[in-house]
Amino acid sequence: KAARVVEEVGLRLPAFSVPAAAHETAPAIPIERRRGAYYVRLAVSDRPGVIADIAACLRDRSVSMESLVQRGRDSGGVVPVVMTTHAVEEAAMRAALADIAMLDSVAGAPRLIRIESL
Repeated sequence: KAARVVEEVGLRLPAFSVPAAAHETAPAIPIERRRGAYYVRLAVSDRPGVIADIAACLRDRSVSMESLVQRGRDSGGVVPVVMTTHAVEEAAMRAALADIAMLDSVAGAPRLIRIESL
C-alpha cells in the first residue's frame, strides 16, 4: 500500500533509498578476514566458573565481549547464554568458538550470527 501511495504522489525511490549506480564496488575478501560484531548463543551448565571459562577462551583469541545475558534454568541444570561481541576478525571468532565448544560445561555447538553494520 505504501508503494502505491508513493507512486500516486509522483515519487519514485530505489528499494534502499540509494540508486544501484551510486554503490561502490568493494573487493572480495576471504570470509576469515571479515571484521565485524557477532551474536553468540550457548547452552551451558549452571555452575560457578562457567562464564569465567568462556571469557578466558575469548580473551585468548583477542575477542572482546560487548554484552552477556544468562537467564533461566531447566531441570537438567543447563541455561542459555547469549552474548554479543565487539568487532573482530571472523577467524579469531571461529577459533574462540572452537575453544568454547571443547569446554565440558558447554552443551552442544555454539551458534553464531554475524551482526552487519549497514
